Amino acid sequence: MLLPMLVLAIPLPGAAQPTPSTPAGKGGGDAGTVAPAAPPPKPFVCPAKRRVTMSPQVLKKQLRAATKATEVKKLLAPLQLGLRWSDAEACVEESAPAEVVLDVFRARILSADTEDFVLQARGVVCGSLPMLAGVVLHPLAEKGVYCLTEMPFLPGMETSYSNYPPKVVFAFENLTEPVRQVFRVDFHQESTRSEDSAISYWEAREGTLEEIFKLESQSGVSFTFSTSSDVSVSAEGKEFPRQLRLKESVRNCGREITLPSGAVEHDNECSEASNEALYCYKRTAPDAPASYEKCWERRSLE
Repeated sequence: MLLPMLVLAIPLPGAAQPTPSTPAGKGGGDAGTVAPAAPPPKPFVCPAKRRVTMSPQVLKKQLRAATKATEVKKLLAPLQLGLRWSDAEACVEESAPAEVVLDVFRARILSADTEDFVLQARGVVCGSLPMLAGVVLHPLAEKGVYCLTEMPFLPGMETSYSNYPPKVVFAFENLTEPVRQVFRVDFHQESTRSEDSAISYWEAREGTLEEIFKLESQSGVSFTFSTSSDVSVSAEGKEFPRQLRLKESVRNCGREITLPSGAVEHDNECSEASNEALYCYKRTAPDAPASYEKCWERRSLE
């Protein structure tokens, strides 16, 4: 079952909107490959430095009321987000403005038994610097005490004053287990002549989030050629762990032709290529953690 949450990394903060639920896909793929069952997560003991006592809803109200970067920095400090405040000259001013929203989601990320809080801070700090950072809070036995798990796929605070900050969309999916969920992350970053994209999946293991699948693509134009990519990844099957179906295509147009005399001519002819593949959750070595590999590459140790 897919339980998506959609959050955009945009300069101006606003309420995050959940996307409609998507039903599980139908099964398919290489009948000769059997994906190994996802092992249950090992018992996890939270290190003392990652323990925090707080109320997500109270923090949400406090951030909504904060208008200065110094206030936001103080409120977010317990979450250990690793934000590079000292790298931004604009943040030196005590009165530097800020407008940050805290999104609070619920999902079963670290274990199937307990529902976690997923917190995401997004907005603008120090006048014009985009922020998008977050953590997973896993409830511990003591009331109001949580264990922090960082979300490394979020960009944090942009301190390079770029005109093209990255955009990130994440969702929760039941991919490797029927109850515990993983993060699906869609990344996009544009520039004047190109766009980089990536689709990845992240699973909790022993208290941290580990990447179990990633596919990158690029589109762009120059004076002589252009490249456009179209990539989709979707979960398939009713059995767990589910499979991932990749569909990809690339269209290239234009090339330079150098003649014997040294003259250079341009050809605007286009070419296209496409591919479809199925990925299975498996191990490539006895002591290696499972990840998604092409199903027909029979390196799985079952």
